[in-house]
Amino acid sequence: MKAVFEKKEKFDYKWIIALVSGLVLFVGVGFCSSAKNIFIAPITSAIGVSRSAFTLSDTFRYATTAIVTMFLDRLINRFGIRKLLVAGMLCYVISSLLNAFATSLWMFYLGGVFLGIGISLAAITMVSIIINRWFTQNIGTILGVIMASNAIGSAVAIWLFKPLIYEVGNPFGYRNAYFLNAAIVAVATIVIAILYRDNKSEKAQSTDTKKKRSSWDGFEYDELKRKVSFYVVVICLFAACLTSLFSIATPHYDDVGFDPAFVTLTASVVSIGLGVSKVGIGVIYDKFGLRTAVNTCLVADLVSKVLIMLVTVSATGKVLAIAQSILKSVAMPIETVMVSIIVFDLFGDKSFNKALAVVTSVFTVGQAINQPVLNLPFDFLGSYTLSFIASTVVSVIVVVLMNLAISSIRKEQRLRSK
Repeated sequence: MKAVFEKKEKFDYKWIIALVSGLVLFVGVGFCSSAKNIFIAPITSAIGVSRSAFTLSDTFRYATTAIVTMFLDRLINRFGIRKLLVAGMLCYVISSLLNAFATSLWMFYLGGVFLGIGISLAAITMVSIIINRWFTQNIGTILGVIMASNAIGSAVAIWLFKPLIYEVGNPFGYRNAYFLNAAIVAVATIVIAILYRDNKSEKAQSTDTKKKRSSWDGFEYDELKRKVSFYVVVICLFAACLTSLFSIATPHYDDVGFDPAFVTLTASVVSIGLGVSKVGIGVIYDKFGLRTAVNTCLVADLVSKVLIMLVTVSATGKVLAIAQSILKSVAMPIETVMVSIIVFDLFGDKSFNKALAVVTSVFTVGQAINQPVLNLPFDFLGSYTLSFIASTVVSVIVVVLMNLAISSIRKEQRLRSK
């Protein structure tokens, strides 16, 4: 009888951690960040402000995220992940409540600041650190599945909030949507606080991770800062975010002359495709390695930029637009799933938290200035053509430089493993 109990496998708590991580992205990012664009039109109409003035809240959000993320490693060492997760989720709640009660722009801007803090403490970067600590195998697939919960959360949020936002006869219906959002996130925060563990096994597991994944311990951060290849990777990821065409593809298709239903379809293809591609790119990494996964994203991005320049209002043009949307969804995991994978695989476990914080902060700046930079040629020339050409050239350079950086670091890995 004793032997039976000895053979019984102990439940591995890491799967609870995976569910908690998914909940963080499903509710925190999916509800509070990814779905926020549906609030723009009703809010600006209700309180009588311009959209450009209102969307400055995004500037505050991105700036805050970039700054706080730079100090994430220090915060983790001082407070632990559990406390930071709870604090981040509470910032989401505060952001929603500020937006619900806001009667002037400064309150929305303050809401953007709290949203930025929430994204720093309870979103993709923190989840990547958690998964790196708890899991030792199939990291790409696990990260892909967990990060796909963001897209699912956004879809659910839109379904829940739209009836409240567009309630007949109530121009301030968006406030009820924000109240509901705050309540849902508050409940999720309680669940996360109860289930997440900052346990002693994390440090031991970190050592175990090194043994199971590879002999590559990586660079100390002070050493990493002196390597050209580190800065090349950072610049490449920044450039990939800066030149992403996701933000201007929809208005471009409107300008070309496609009907609104088709334009909406292309946006939906990107959203659905992104959820699938996050998992797919993770599987590709686990099966074929980093270079294949990175090049899948980067080449898909490059081809999508060529295709968008060829789109016209025709049957062929529609096929090209759909193909462009699919390829764009394949490319976008370079900004989410692949970031943490690239940092760990190239730079190692020793400097993972600090390097990930730096990389995330830098590409967040790229995301923040993406729309102003890509829309600038349109403001002067009335066309996105120059933006498309410039971003395509940048993509070619990124593909070349990223592969050179990977080759350089792989060479040093081989030398150190001898």
